[in-house]
Amino acid sequence: MMINVREFLGNNFGIEDAIVLREEIKKNLNDGVTLDFTGMERVPSTFLTCLFSDLINKNGREAIFNAINVNNLTNYSDFARVVMGTTFLN
Repeated sequence: MMINVREFLGNNFGIEDAIVLREEIKKNLNDGVTLDFTGMERVPSTFLTCLFSDLINKNGREAIFNAINVNNLTNYSDFARVVMGTTFLN
């Protein structure tokens, strides 16, 4: 499933909106999810942490990294560090 994050959350999203997006991801996790960040500037790592921490705790880092793809994220390294842990290096 492809989710355009900007269309899904709007332009003025906050940390709390990560919970809404996470629920949508959970519904489609078994089918694979692609998050498209087109038109968004740098996404705060706190947003990414809130978005993925519960999913990681329930499914494991590797499973989430393999099930969720991201497109057009200007700070992909932050995503990788959140999902794969702080020792992940590009």
